[in-house]
Amino acid sequence: MAENNHPHVNVINNMNDISPMIALIEDSKLTFIKENLSKHLHSSQIKLLKDANKHSKPHHKKVRIAQYKKLLENPEQMDNLFELHKKLFIKKYQKLENKGLVEVNTECDELPYDVKLTQQGIDLLAEIKDLESQWQEIVLKDVENSDKLLEILKQVTQNALPINYKHKKQQKFVF
Repeated sequence: MAENNHPHVNVINNMNDISPMIALIEDSKLTFIKENLSKHLHSSQIKLLKDANKHSKPHHKKVRIAQYKKLLENPEQMDNLFELHKKLFIKKYQKLENKGLVEVNTECDELPYDVKLTQQGIDLLAEIKDLESQWQEIVLKDVENSDKLLEILKQVTQNALPINYKHKKQQKFVF
C-alpha cells in the first residue's frame, strides 16, 4: 500500500462500514473528473449527462415508453408529484441543453419529454470515460490484488442492484 500521511488515514483504517468508504471513493472520482474536464459541470450534471446517454439507448427508451403508456392508460395511478418531477427533470436537462450537450424535446408523443445527446455531449462523455480510467489507474496503482478487489466489488454491486431496480420499478420510473 502507498504511504499516505493524510490525517484521516487512521479513521479510514478503523472503518467497518462500507458506506462512507464508497462515498469517499465516489467523491474522489467526481472531484478528479470535475478538475480535469474541459467543460465545467457540476457533479449532478455529470450524472445527468450519463443518464441521458443511458436513456437514449433503444432498450431503455422502449422501457420508458412502455412505463409512460401504462401511466397514461391509468391516470388515477399517476403520482401526484408526476408533473412536478417532470418539470424538475426538464429544467435540469435544459441546463445541459444551454451548454450544448443535449437537445430536449418536450413535444414527444410517446414520452413526457425526450433528451438526445449532441455531438458535443457525446465527445464530453468520451472525455469523462477517459478521465474515469485515468482516475482508476491512480487509485489502484499500489493496491495489491486489485483484480480480486474488482471481483469482490462486482459481487457487492450485484447484491445492491435489486434494491435500486425494485425501487425504480415501484416508482413507475419514466424519467
